[in-house]
Amino acid sequence: NVSLGEEWDDQNTTLTSLQVSFTPTLVIVSNTFCTIFLIVTSAIVRSVSEKVRMLGSLTLCLLAMVIITALTLVNTDSWQMTFFVVTMIIVALLNICAAVTQGSIYGLSGIFPSTCINSMYSGQAIAGVFSSLARIISLLLGDEPVTSGLIFFAIADVFLVFSIIEYIFLTKMTYYAEMKSDSEKKEVLETQPEVKSNWASYLVVFKKLWLMGMTYGGTLFVTLMIYPAVVVYITSTSAESPWSEVFFQPTITFLLFNLADWVGRETPRWVPWPGPQGWMLHVVGAARLIFLPLLMLCHGTNKTFPTIFNNDAYYIIILFLFAFTNGHIGTLCLIYYPALVEADELEVGGAILAAMLGVGMVVGSLLSPALVALWGPH
Repeated sequence: NVSLGEEWDDQNTTLTSLQVSFTPTLVIVSNTFCTIFLIVTSAIVRSVSEKVRMLGSLTLCLLAMVIITALTLVNTDSWQMTFFVVTMIIVALLNICAAVTQGSIYGLSGIFPSTCINSMYSGQAIAGVFSSLARIISLLLGDEPVTSGLIFFAIADVFLVFSIIEYIFLTKMTYYAEMKSDSEKKEVLETQPEVKSNWASYLVVFKKLWLMGMTYGGTLFVTLMIYPAVVVYITSTSAESPWSEVFFQPTITFLLFNLADWVGRETPRWVPWPGPQGWMLHVVGAARLIFLPLLMLCHGTNKTFPTIFNNDAYYIIILFLFAFTNGHIGTLCLIYYPALVEADELEVGGAILAAMLGVGMVVGSLLSPALVALWGPH
């Protein structure tokens, strides 16, 4: 509730039940609808054209964001529960659109060289960096929550408009046309004589990708179990100041995370380790579970879980490594998967991998309230 003005409490000292449940509910709704429609996208990738999927989802996403932007100017004090429900419905719509866009991009990226896949995945992290910077800028420009929120959402609206324009520009590029044409020719040459149903062909591709998909989905499973639902309660150990009270969370929990994630997505260009053979990649991916107790042991002013790391430096180092491995392992999975399938299976393979990512996301987010309960904010 940002319409309280000077009574606004941003230190988690007097949280209402809606405020406590907001982040876990947001994560669950986001990832549930995202996963469902990542799976739907993998099923319709051959029956609905790429342009319809991309432009349709981006346009609906823009409309939903415009509604959210307008709602920042509405006083919701008298209808908090209704506003909570409306917000979650809009969040669901945004994630439906994001899932269709993401699944389509993953499928499309499979027909391009691995450097393009790396750039696509890094671009997602850059978007997170821009989002974090936009939040910090909005806080600097507007002291009131309404003003900073309006600036933040307006920046998102502008970026969505640019995304639509950039996609249209991409489809008119010669390089894009050549890669699409080459992919279609390979599909014709490599299509097997026997005719298989769509679901049979999906099953064939899934059998080739299930292990890589498990590792890929596992990266987000581990990440979303604790981020952001729990880490938003981690507080600075420094004395009261604008840094500890206002800028610590946006700068460390979000900007640092997205920067480290971006670095992790870039490093496979030069250090493609672990390799695609053997079990090392999958073991390293599973080892990220160690970050869950490490982050739970960081400092918080309102928690019942034990605290061991009573210094901001510990949290910064742990969070950096947590985000770096998220980006690095995920990028390696995307780079390696095209070698596991045939040319005519690349687009379906990318969509299936995105769907498995979504499953990891939703399972991780469903488990996040349990970690919030263990943390124990009152």
